[in-house]
Order: sequence, then C-alpha cells, then structure tokens
Amino acid sequence: MRTVAFLAISIVVLTAVVLIAAVLTGAARRRRHAAQVSARWAVRHYAIPGRGHTVVAVTLTDADGRMHGEHVVARVPDDAQDWQRDFVVARQEAEERAFHLNSDRPPIGS
Repeated sequence: MRTVAFLAISIVVLTAVVLIAAVLTGAARRRRHAAQVSARWAVRHYAIPGRGHTVVAVTLTDADGRMHGEHVVARVPDDAQDWQRDFVVARQEAEERAFHLNSDRPPIGS
C-alpha cells in the first residue's frame, strides 16, 4: 500500500515539475522572440586593441542592448592615408545598409 502511495505521489510531483518547466521554457521563448522581433539594425564602430584597424558594422540590437547579429561593412586601417575619409565612407555605407535591412523588419509596436 505504501509503495502505491509513494508511486502516485512521485507521478504527481514529476507531472508538476514537467508542467512548470514547459511553462517557463515557453515564456522564455516568447520573450526571446519578442526581443528579436523588436530588434533594429544600427551602425556601430569599434577598434580592437592591437589589431590596427577600426571596424565599421551594422548590428541587430534589441531594446535591452543584446546583439543578435552583425554585418561588417569595412575595416579601416589605423595607418590609412586618409583615415577620416575612409571612415566616413564606411559609415555612410553602413547607414544605407541599416536602412535597407530595417525596411524588412516588422514595424515597432505590432
């Protein structure tokens, strides 16, 4: 009799754990999907110390600041003859690319 009661309680507890895990996993998946849908492409540039260049890119960033993707547009060498011109040209290209990539994204708030 005790074995049957123990088995029944074990089944109830295991079922509860599975249901709670499914609910939590589903909620996390919905939050992750909402963050990715609301993410927008934006221009970003950064230098990696010791590499000798500045990277100009567009990144898919959500409202929380998490990056979901990146496209490198250009790497401008630190010792480039006309670094500023090359950097501005790369930023303009990145801005155009971000504009076009965002045109395919769903509108914010829908």
